[in-house]
Amino acid sequence: KCENTYENNQYANVMACSSRQLKEFLTWIQEQDFYENTTIILAGDHPTMDSDFCEEISIDYDRRTYVAYINSAVEPESGDKRIFSTFDHFPSTLAALGAEINGNRLGLGTNLFSSTPTLTEQYGISYEEQELKKRSRLIDQLASLNENSP
Repeated sequence: KCENTYENNQYANVMACSSRQLKEFLTWIQEQDFYENTTIILAGDHPTMDSDFCEEISIDYDRRTYVAYINSAVEPESGDKRIFSTFDHFPSTLAALGAEINGNRLGLGTNLFSSTPTLTEQYGISYEEQELKKRSRLIDQLASLNENSP
């Protein structure tokens, strides 16, 4: 299915191919009877890890993972650009499906459709990372449960 559009760049070919396949899927689903009642969430898990693929991109460019909520049951309370982490996908996904979330937070995540600040917006990524690196007796105990299992 994939073409050799970028002759000496296999990574670019893979990206172009997956983009084409995604476009084909979205076009197909838009033609289905159930489309209007279907929420689609596209979420990348990390920016590209191919170190030289982005050599030509300015160092000032803010590279981020891609996230899109299509046919969400709710609209964002503001059009402001949000600073968020993967934690925020959990409550945002549920909100996009129509769930009401008291306080707009679940676990460490914040509903991105709300105007409630995310933990990243409140504390900054450095502080968040520092806190997440701390040891947890509960997590250590839960992790050791598997060691004693048959």
